[in-house]
Formats: sequence, C-alpha cells, structure tokens
Amino acid sequence: MAAAIEAAARGCEVTVLDESVRPGGQIYRQADPRLPGTEFAEPTELARKKRLLRRFNEILHAIDYRANTIAYAAFGNGEIHVQVEDRTEVLKPDAVVLATGMRERAIPFPGWTLPGVMFAGGAQAILKAQRTSPGRIAVVAGCGPLPIVVASQLTRAGTKVAALASLRSPLAILRSPGGVWHGRDIMREGLRYGSSLLNAGVARLTGYVPIRALGNERLEAVQLARVDEQGHVVPGTVREIACDLLAVNYGFIANSELAAMAGVRIRHDPDGGFWLPETDQEGRTSLPWLFAAGDTAGLRGALVAESEGTIVGAAAASAVRTVATSDALTDAIAARRRYSRFARVVRETLTVPVALWRTATDDTVVCRCENVLLSELRSALDSGHHSLNAIKRHARPGMGWCGGRMCLHSVAVLAELHAGVAPGKMMTPRPMARPVSFAALAQQKRTVAP
Repeated sequence: MAAAIEAAARGCEVTVLDESVRPGGQIYRQADPRLPGTEFAEPTELARKKRLLRRFNEILHAIDYRANTIAYAAFGNGEIHVQVEDRTEVLKPDAVVLATGMRERAIPFPGWTLPGVMFAGGAQAILKAQRTSPGRIAVVAGCGPLPIVVASQLTRAGTKVAALASLRSPLAILRSPGGVWHGRDIMREGLRYGSSLLNAGVARLTGYVPIRALGNERLEAVQLARVDEQGHVVPGTVREIACDLLAVNYGFIANSELAAMAGVRIRHDPDGGFWLPETDQEGRTSLPWLFAAGDTAGLRGALVAESEGTIVGAAAASAVRTVATSDALTDAIAARRRYSRFARVVRETLTVPVALWRTATDDTVVCRCENVLLSELRSALDSGHHSLNAIKRHARPGMGWCGGRMCLHSVAVLAELHAGVAPGKMMTPRPMARPVSFAALAQQKRTVAP
C-alpha cells in the first residue's frame, strides 16, 4: 500500500495485486464491514491501520486495484502471471515491487496436524477477519512477541487461555535497552497486551514448548515440556493441558519464491528470513526491474515495511521516470532507520535452538501436503539425497499444494540435524507459486503494461 501511494504520487500508472479480498495485509487485515463486533487490537495499532488505509483509499480512483488476485509466477523477462477470478493474465510492467511478506515458521511435533492446532498468525487472522475466536479453551506457545499479542487478543474475544508457554522470558528483550528505546511506542503496546493477560489470570510457563498434541478427530489436549537452552526436553517436566485450540508461533520465513523464480540473486540468512533476495537500500534486486520491500527483503515488522514501502515505491518510480527527493521520502528513511534498530532486538527473541526439531518422531508428518513422515525424510538422507531438490524428488516434500512453503524450512533444518548437511540452495521454486486451476489457465490474457 505504501509503495503504491508513493509511486502514484510520482505520476506512475500503478497496479496493485492483492491476494486478500480487502486491502490491509495480515497486520491491517479488515473484516467485512457488515460483521458485528469490534476489533481486538490496541487502539494505537488501530489508529495506524486507519491512517494507512485512509491514505490508500484516497488513491484508489487513480490506480488499478485488483483484490482477490493471485500472483503465481514471475519470470526473468519481466512477466508476472496472475489469476483474477476464473481467468489468468500475463502482465509485463516497467517495474515490479514484491511485497509478499512472510509466513510462520513450522516446527513439526507429534499431533501438529490435528484440527485445532494452528499457527498463532492464523488464529489472529480469524480474529481480525471474522471478529470471532477459533477456540473456546486455548494454549498459546512459541517465542517472540506474537504469542503474547495473540493470547491477549484471544482473551478479549472471550476465549479462556489456559496457558501461555514462552520459549524464553519476554523480559529478555530488555538486555538491549538502546534498541528497545527506538521501539518504545511498540513496547508500550506490548506492555498493555501483557497487562491484559495478567488481568485475565493467564498462566505463564516460561521455557516450555508443545511436544505433543492429543486427540482423536480434533485437538483435545496438549503436552508441554520445559526445554534447556539447547532446546532439549528436560525429563520429568511434561504437563498436559486440556484445550481445543493450540496456537503456535516460532518466528517467520520470508515469502521469497516469486523473487527466486524470476532469477534474482538469493542469500541465505537463517535469522532474517532464511532465503532472501539480495537488495540495496532502495529495494533493488539483481534484476533492474524487480524490487522487494518489507518482510520479503528481511524480517523487520510492519512499521519498517510501511516506511520501506515509501522508499521502494519511489525507487520503482525512478525506474520509470526521474523523481526527486520529497519530505515523505526523508521521513520514511528516518522511520525505517529507527524501527530497524528495534527490529534487530526483536529478532533476537525469535532464535530457536535446532534441538527443538528433535520433538518430531519418525511417525511425525513433516510435509503436510504429501503426508511425508520424518522416517521417509531420514531414509532419503540415508540414501545420499542431501540437496533440497534431491530430497524433494526422492521423498516428495514440497510437491504438494503449498509448493514447499510449509515444509521447506523444516526439511532444511532436519537435513542438517540428522545428516549434518548445511542448508545450501533453496528448493527451486516452480510455477505455480500458488495453486491455480486449469480452467483459469485456459482463459489467459496477455497485457503488455499495467
């Protein structure tokens, strides 16, 4: 949204391809205005949301905004392939800004595929889009700030949160007071969310992680256990808690498939988003027409993404026409610098010990789409299939509906854990980056410019 606002202000013809039905992304996701109820976020976050959406709505008459549109392929010749309703279209604009965001990092454990087990961000998406809770009794687990936020929002939605299990104490962030100071307004929001949990009497279990989800047809209980600093389960610490919702978040992985598919240079950053397109300070990749903004270029959060969108929108506009520095651009550069310092501190709270992946047993599903078990993955490794592409060909992880977005990171970590194979190149992304029907492919239109 921010990139579109800036590019439109500089006189460019702008097309926005949005996978969602309404603008806002995950952080500023909008519910259908006809739905009753209120939002569960902090007023300061809602004010930021309202401000950006207002600015975006002001340019809607001047841009081509396409909601519910899937970009499923990008090629080095500048083509972007998209699905719009029951047809597909090929676009070839002068410049493309990828703001594909991130997905949540999965750590498979026994029972994690049971209905009722979901990512914390998925639970939050239901809270935001449907204004209702996905469960009656919840356990929230993971690391970093998101589990705290989601647990608080669940209580505000009427869910009983039986426990918040944190890999490490949220107070650990205070070890970097300088970085915290740069995000002091966000820290105040976090404190208010934490206060909501205290007022609701939510049990805090520091150092605990889920090791098994229990249930027949759906989730009935979760087993939590304390882990040491290396991520090994401490014997005798298992606790079982009844619940119908387990919301888990262990951090995030950048959605870099479209960038890699187009052929840009990719770097490996296990802490910043795993595989990321190489970019300069203005979001330029190794392809002169392709730019990356926000979490696509590195995990730094929504406030960095908004300011960076302005910067990258200006840079993309400069690929089309000569542009000058503006007050908005100067302010965005300053905001990105400030919030990036805070983001580096937050990222330290998202480090996960590799030994946590040992909670997966041989009969644990690693690839949900193809139902690939850890035992099958280990068999491929024992047979000498060590690259991610070779593992994919031998055992089929990454061949299913999600194209590896769910399992790619886990396959790489498990390969290193069980076979000592350091992550190399990412699994080669292929069209379709998102599922597209044959009927839509048969109805294809080619457009030279947006």
